[in-house]
Amino acid sequence: MNEHKYIIYSDKQRVGVNTEISFRIIEHYFGKTQTRKKWKKDNKTYNVNWIDGNEIKQSSKPINYLIIAKYIREKGYFDYQYFNLSPLECFWLDTSLDIAVNWHKFDHTAPNGLSVFDGFTKQQFGEKYPIEPIMSREGRSFTTLQPQLLNRIRKLRDRLINNSQVIVDDDWFFDLRSLISDTISLVEITLTQFYIKAEYDPLPNWTFDIEVLGKRHGRKFDDKINWIYKITGNHLKAEKFLPSFTKLRELRNHFMHFDPPSLIITIEEATIWINCVIDTGFLLITMRDAMGVSSSLALLNFVLQKDAVFNPEPHFAQRLPLGIGNADYKSSNWPRK
Repeated sequence: MNEHKYIIYSDKQRVGVNTEISFRIIEHYFGKTQTRKKWKKDNKTYNVNWIDGNEIKQSSKPINYLIIAKYIREKGYFDYQYFNLSPLECFWLDTSLDIAVNWHKFDHTAPNGLSVFDGFTKQQFGEKYPIEPIMSREGRSFTTLQPQLLNRIRKLRDRLINNSQVIVDDDWFFDLRSLISDTISLVEITLTQFYIKAEYDPLPNWTFDIEVLGKRHGRKFDDKINWIYKITGNHLKAEKFLPSFTKLRELRNHFMHFDPPSLIITIEEATIWINCVIDTGFLLITMRDAMGVSSSLALLNFVLQKDAVFNPEPHFAQRLPLGIGNADYKSSNWPRK
């Protein structure tokens, strides 16, 4: 059996990403109290005081930009709990009661049984939001899928890279299919949550006009992404990342509908697609910036992943450039008009 790994991790993270994420973390906890240039030179340490969910006062370990950047550089991620900081998230996008029930209890005086009411929806989307989830038997309840999907996508990406010696295996392809589908789903879910928040419980300076926005269902992606400007008045600055997302969307449609009924996946192209997932993480960050809400720590850590690198066997190292002739993935898709 061939044990050669055709995809490996890059030795380093993308240039500038550690710096950007470190600044975003500092600015989340301290706001725009200093310019980034000053933070970079500031050796003074600061404590963040906050109140936890039990109304107990907390104080973080001493931090500054340099400490956070060093931690990320050494670990490859940031852990707010290590520094005793408050969670970094957007409440209505990232928080879920996330109930799991393994019982079913009832009696004749309680015809609905012993039920669990998820009150998070009213807190997240306002009192006018018409849905109140109730679970009366074994099961699971969610009011967001953001952290779960970020975790799943990261695991799938790891699995694809770490198991790239079995790339000809069907399971490897279906993991790739799931990775791309879940990545697109995360963007779509974010836009859906955003629209519903604007409809039922808009933030200050948001405008919800159904005549301008159109109905939520059955819309093209371009219409949905334009909701951000139409609701907030802020332009989305994502020109750098949208092409990667567009590529993944096209792949998702082909993989899911198998239209046309032919498909070629080359390892070299798949490596590019796996890196498009990180670009989509940056797209999600810029979407939240335009919405005026915080990125979650899970999302910031997501884009700290290292790029995948195609690793051919040594005797095949000399290669034709991708895109030569009508071959490989594009030869299995409909001709472009």
